[in-house]
Amino acid sequence: MHRFSDLFLTSSGRIGRIAFLVGAGLVLGVWAAFDLLAPLAVRDMAGWLVAAALLYSAACLLSQRLHDRGRSGWWSGPILLAFAMAWPRPQAPFDWIALGLLVLVAVDLILLPGQKAFNRYGAPPKT
Repeated sequence: MHRFSDLFLTSSGRIGRIAFLVGAGLVLGVWAAFDLLAPLAVRDMAGWLVAAALLYSAACLLSQRLHDRGRSGWWSGPILLAFAMAWPRPQAPFDWIALGLLVLVAVDLILLPGQKAFNRYGAPPKT
């Protein structure tokens, strides 16, 4: 298993589906808890800092999982943009399109296994 800091603070390397699910669950849980529980004054003053930290962590997680699937980590940018459009609830037509794309990405990253052999991003994860 990866160290906690490796999951959230580096974009290099590869992670498997379980590590990705655990990490994504933590990031989403912290984000939702901050949105629901933080007082409005705290969200106004520190919301940008929390959002930046969580977006960086999410980009690192996505990059590592994309590497395991044989794709560039730069794809985490459009994925996070689609997430920002659809969070917390889609309203405009493009938000719904983004949500549909996120479902396809989730199927790819969560259900499909990574490449079994060494690829240009490193050795396969141990778990």
